[in-house]
Order: sequence, then C-alpha cells, then structure tokens
Amino acid sequence: MSEELKGAMHYFEFRGRCPFCDMLQQEFQDDERIIAENKSFLAFCPFVSSFPFEMCILPRAHGSDFALIGAEAIKDLGRILKEVLLRLRVTLSDPSYNFIVHTAPIETREREEYHWRIELIPKLTKVAGFEWGTGFYINPTPPELAAKALREAALPV
Repeated sequence: MSEELKGAMHYFEFRGRCPFCDMLQQEFQDDERIIAENKSFLAFCPFVSSFPFEMCILPRAHGSDFALIGAEAIKDLGRILKEVLLRLRVTLSDPSYNFIVHTAPIETREREEYHWRIELIPKLTKVAGFEWGTGFYINPTPPELAAKALREAALPV
C-alpha cells in the first residue's frame, strides 16, 4: 500500500492531478475497456492488466476514503458491483475471484493525490516462476477483449 501511495504522490507532484482521475478520463476517452457505468462509478478492465479479466470499479468523483461515500453512491456501488459480478459469472462460468478495496489510510485529511477503488481479479491463471522471479505478469487476454466479452454477456432478465 505504501508503494501505491508514494506512486500517487509522485504523479501528483509531477502533474498536479490525481493519477486515478486521469485514468478515469483516459478510460472514457478510449471507451474500449469500459464494462459498465452509472452516475457514480465506472467499471473497466485496466490498461495493461496483470491478470485476465481483471476489473476496476472507480468512483467518478474524487475521494480517497471508501468510508466517506454518500448514500446515493452506496446504492450506485451496489448496482454496478451486482452487474459486473453477474457479467463475470455469465462470461466465465462463475469463477473464484479476489476482491480488493483500495482506500487511503485512516487519517483526518483528504488526499488529493489518491482515489479509492475496488479491484476484482478472477482466479483464472497461476502466478508461477516467471512472475515470481521477475515481478512481471503474463496476461494472455488483452483488457480490450475481456471488456468486450463482459459487455456482451447475455444477462438473465
């Protein structure tokens, strides 16, 4: 976590903006990796994903602390989370997955450089020797193809 915070601070000092807000704008601009969206959130397969069908749910509004989201955003989070998990289940036959909430450490200040988010990583591959030895991950599924498959999933009515 400290590496992530340091990286976000370095980017903020260099660009004067939150890196995750820039990521959000880039995903809207590219429009290839988006899975679902609503008033408060965007769900997408991140550019240069480490794992097949890796997903990120990022709030549209900047905020560093997951615990500070409002009532309407909570409802929108529930809706988008339900949708992406259903898409994942339909597309990949209900795989196991890791669910990670990235949030700023507990403190009294808002971090301009950090943006909370949820990361979903289906357990489809195994981290093995190459990944352990180099720190680089082999992802056989480009995020653009993963997002397309998830978007096109025939959801039950």
